[in-house]
Amino acid sequence: MENNAPYILEETGDFAVVFKPPKMHSAPLKQKSGDTLLEWYTAHFPPVVDLLHRLDFETHGLVLLAKNQKSFEFFKSLQEGGEFVKEYSAVCTSSVPNAAGEGFPPSPPFANSAPSPEKPLVIESYFRPFGPGRKQVRPVTEDGKKHRELAKDRGGFYRTEIISISGNVFTVRIRRGFRHQIRAHLCWIGCPILNDSLYGEQGTENSRQGILALCAHALFFTDPSNGRRREYRITPMFDSKPAT
Repeated sequence: MENNAPYILEETGDFAVVFKPPKMHSAPLKQKSGDTLLEWYTAHFPPVVDLLHRLDFETHGLVLLAKNQKSFEFFKSLQEGGEFVKEYSAVCTSSVPNAAGEGFPPSPPFANSAPSPEKPLVIESYFRPFGPGRKQVRPVTEDGKKHRELAKDRGGFYRTEIISISGNVFTVRIRRGFRHQIRAHLCWIGCPILNDSLYGEQGTENSRQGILALCAHALFFTDPSNGRRREYRITPMFDSKPAT
């Protein structure tokens, strides 16, 4: 499949798993229409109720759409209960979590053990807007009066789980996400994603050439029609260069 055009990976009477290419919005922003994944789907394969989650403009990968109100409410309840899992792969500019990126608060310490799905490296924080035009976010670990606009996950931290590191490729899982969560969390621990113009190595060739090296390559959720656990995957990101 081409990675510069959307396509349907799977479709049932209740949902569709759709590939979003890079440089495409998931849904219209501020009621403005345009070339978005949601509009592409509704123009070609109606009906649909809404997206269950969104990917950043630069991120590519799998998105889940609900095709009726009953399935939409079912999936929302899965999300609230942490039972809708999204898995990403990211090619990072460093393979060793150690120090916070420039402009970030001190990053959390990590043990020197290799992560696994059973024992992931966990990054947790609130988030706040940051920078010119509030285009970025920054992790926040204290709920004080200093930052008035804190985004919280049901009152607590947003959680990113690193389940493997192979060379410079990080595989991470999230259950509920915030804008730029993975990009900001990986930069926070000193491992910005390749080609990330917002959180990467600002002013270097690694920050602006090519597509953002972040792919939502797997979704895990329960089928609303039969209660079976569904798993959908596409090819993850991989590092073509030796680890540094």
